Amino acid sequence: QTVQTAVVKSNLNPVWNEELMLSVPEQFGSISLKVFDHDIFSADDIMGEAEIDLQPLITSAIAFGDAGMFDDMQIGKWLKSNDNALVEDSIVNIIDGKVKQDMLIKLQNVECGELNLELEWLSLNH
Repeated sequence: QTVQTAVVKSNLNPVWNEELMLSVPEQFGSISLKVFDHDIFSADDIMGEAEIDLQPLITSAIAFGDAGMFDDMQIGKWLKSNDNALVEDSIVNIIDGKVKQDMLIKLQNVECGELNLELEWLSLNH
């Protein structure tokens, strides 16, 4: 599956605020995230990339089942390490009956660049 955001023109610090949805099986590792510039007369250039491990979110969501039955609380964590692109530890929470994970990712293979993401798990079984 591939999803793509809209193009943010003429901005070195773009903000997308978009919802993108992927169908992900319960036993899934990571997703590949790539950021490109937008060129009209030539090929778009890659501006950075990162791998996002979905397993902490998936495992936590499945372990708690129906998140709507619980008050707001922390239910999991993805730890920053040299093996991932996290800027800081990423916490999995139940917030307003939904399983969510906020993360700050450093783009790889570029001089600088970070992305702030919020992931949300929606079970197709409920």
